[in-house]
Amino acid sequence: MKIIQTQTEITDPLPVLSSESYLSAKSSRYGWFVSEKFILPFFIDKRLIFKRMVFTYDLIPRVENTGVEDQQQFLDAMVEYCQKEKVCDFISKAQSNVVFATFPTKSTSVPWGTHEIDINKDDTELLLSFDGKHRNRIRKAIQEGAYVQTTTDINLVYRIIKETLSRQNSIHYPSLNYLETLQSKLKTHALFFTVQKDNQPQGAAVVIYDGVRGYAMYAGSIEKPSNGSINLMHYEIMKILRDQGTTVYDFVGARINVKPGTKYADIQKFKSHFGASLKEGYTFRVIINPLKYLLFNIVSQIYFKIKGIQYKDPIDQILSGKYK
Repeated sequence: MKIIQTQTEITDPLPVLSSESYLSAKSSRYGWFVSEKFILPFFIDKRLIFKRMVFTYDLIPRVENTGVEDQQQFLDAMVEYCQKEKVCDFISKAQSNVVFATFPTKSTSVPWGTHEIDINKDDTELLLSFDGKHRNRIRKAIQEGAYVQTTTDINLVYRIIKETLSRQNSIHYPSLNYLETLQSKLKTHALFFTVQKDNQPQGAAVVIYDGVRGYAMYAGSIEKPSNGSINLMHYEIMKILRDQGTTVYDFVGARINVKPGTKYADIQKFKSHFGASLKEGYTFRVIINPLKYLLFNIVSQIYFKIKGIQYKDPIDQILSGKYK
C-alpha cells in the first residue's frame, strides 16, 4: 500500500467525488491510498495542531471479484499505514455519501446508509415511481407556477442552505468560499439550483455529478416554502441529470434505525417517498493519536459552547441512540 498525491499517477478512472478537482476543493492536503486491489481517496483537514482525515468515497475496486474480506484487509492495512507514518491524528466519519461495506478492525463503527433513486426513466415513469403524495405535490406546484432553474447566484444558494441548517441547529453547512471553489474547480460537474414561485426563491440545492451518479450534496428551503416546491426541485434535478447521462440520484446519507418523530426520521421519509432504495453499510472512526483526539474534542466543545451550539459527534450520537 502507498499514498499517491497526484491524480496523473493513477491510470484508473475515478468518480467525481474522488477526483483531484474535488479533493483540492476540500483541502490543499489530499491523496489516495492505493493497493493492487483498491483506491481510497481522502483529504486532511488541519486545524491548529490537529490533523483529521476524511474519506470522500468508498473503496474503488481496481480488479474484479473483490469481496468484503478483501476490503477489510485493505482498511486494516490503511490504518496500520496511518499509524506507522503518522499521516493524521484521527480518521473522522467519512462524508455522508460514503457507505462502506465493512470497517477496520481497530475502529468505532456504526450502521450508515444512503437513499438511491434509479433515474434512468422517462419523465412519466420517473414521476410514477414516487409516492402518491409526492406526485400530487409536484403537480400542484407546477399548476401554481413554481419552476426550477440552474443559477450562478452562489450567494443565494448559500444563504438558503445556511438558514435551513441553522434552523435544524446544524453546523454542517458549506461556506460561501467553498461553494465558489466547487463552482470554479468542478465547472460543469457542479450544478446549483433554485426553485422559484412568484419570483421568490423557495429552495436551493448543490448537486455534484459524473457519468453515473448525481449527489444532492446540500439542499434547503425558506422557512415556509410553497406547497410541493421542494418536491418539484428534486424531480426537475433528476430529469436534468438523467439528460446528462446520469443514472442514479443519491440523496447523500441516511442514519439507520432512527427514532420516529425525530427530524432525521422526517428527512428520511421525505427521501424514501421518491421511490428511493436504501443502500446500507457502515461508517467509522479511527483514533491514531489518543491524546490529540482528546484535546481536539475539548477544544471543539469549548468552541461550540461559545457559539451556543450543542454539538455531538455523529458517530457518538448514533451510538447513544439520542436523536432530536
